[in-house]
Amino acid sequence: MVWNSSLFAAMAVAATVGLFALVARADDAANAQADKDALNIFNSTCGWCHQGGGRKPGGIGPKLMDSERSDDYILNRIKAGKEGKMPAFGTNFTEAQIQALLRYIRSLKPES
Repeated sequence: MVWNSSLFAAMAVAATVGLFALVARADDAANAQADKDALNIFNSTCGWCHQGGGRKPGGIGPKLMDSERSDDYILNRIKAGKEGKMPAFGTNFTEAQIQALLRYIRSLKPES
């Protein structure tokens, strides 16, 4: 009986680990696709106000490259916007897309 209980417990743990691995792979795939889409999303939605792909000042919105704002601040601003300044996009994009936009903003380097 002990052997069967141990075997069952081991199988349950293995199944749980396998399930978590599948979920992690699905999340990774969604994030990878969102990262690929981030430039297009930025250019078609954010680029109207944030000039030069977010690299340059002088647009309606601020330059985003090298922003000293926290990740939480930027995520909240994307989701909730700012009345009279920036529309809210929290219902327009998935969480993966919003996170990808943050990664895009953090990856900005001067154009060469």
